[in-house]
Order: sequence, then C-alpha cells, then structure tokens
Amino acid sequence: MTTEQAGAEIAAVMKKAGLVWLSWDGRRAAPAWFAAVDGAYVVLADRSGSAEQPLPGLAEAGQVEVVVPAKPATNRLAAWTATVRRLDPASEEWTAAAQVLRTERLNAAGLDTQLDRWRTEADLLVLDPTGEFTDSAHAYDEQTRTVSPSGSPAATRGKLPFILHRRPTRRTPLS
Repeated sequence: MTTEQAGAEIAAVMKKAGLVWLSWDGRRAAPAWFAAVDGAYVVLADRSGSAEQPLPGLAEAGQVEVVVPAKPATNRLAAWTATVRRLDPASEEWTAAAQVLRTERLNAAGLDTQLDRWRTEADLLVLDPTGEFTDSAHAYDEQTRTVSPSGSPAATRGKLPFILHRRPTRRTPLS
C-alpha cells in the first residue's frame, strides 16, 4: 500500500470516528477527542492538571498508536501509527487548529477564555499519519485484544448492602 492510499484509508476511517484511543510508550490506551485539520489530526492534551483531557506524556512521545473504534464500540475499525508534533502557541497554525478544535469541543465551559486557557494550560498536538497500519477492519487474526480493567478504589467487594422494601424474589402465581 502506498503512502497516498494509506492516507486516503486513514481519512475515510477517521471520518467515522468521534473519538480515538491513543497508546504511547507502552501505556494503557486512553480515549481522546480530536479534530481533522488539513489532513492531520489535532488533539488537545492537558499540561497542568486542568479540566482538559488528560493525556500525560503524549507531548513528549515520538510515536503513538491510534485506534479507531467502530460505531458499536465493541470492535476496532482500524489502528495506525502517527508521529506526535507539538504546535507553538504563538504560530498561526496553532490558532487555526485551535479554532477548529473549539468548534468540535462539546460542553465547553468558559468559551470566552478558552483559547487563552489552552495557550497556558494545554498542548495542541498534531498526529501526522506515518502510513503504517497496525490493525485494519479486514485483517482478522486470533489475537485477543481484551484488557483487564485497571484497579480503582471505587470498586466494592463483599456483601451487598441491605435494601428496605425490596421486591420478593419469588412472586406468587396470579391464579
């Protein structure tokens, strides 16, 4: 597959996606929303622990694997690699990408100060496709892609709490 064909296939797959899963430096994949800007894909990565999407270390990563989920989110549509490039907040490219991201950002708080906040607290990162597919929709193999959930202190183990006015488990017949 040539680079142009790979770019066209990546563009077709990315049109169907609302978000992607990014995996870099051996880390667990993290969901990220993105916007397409001039054939490249831009993500916003939080730098200082603010309310933006947390993607720690992505700005320093050289490459990232981008996994595009299918609409029923139980399957992969494709997976491809990209190089990561940080945009300079003083450049016109940053302003153009930020304007496109701003329109894609749903439920944003503080729209009047959003771009200033992004300049100081976040990184705009461009994911440039390398043309290498690591997984595609038509390439099935026996490899399992299930991952056990990460540990969380929110998990409850043990006996369920007592519930008042619970319905009886056995219902009496109507006749």
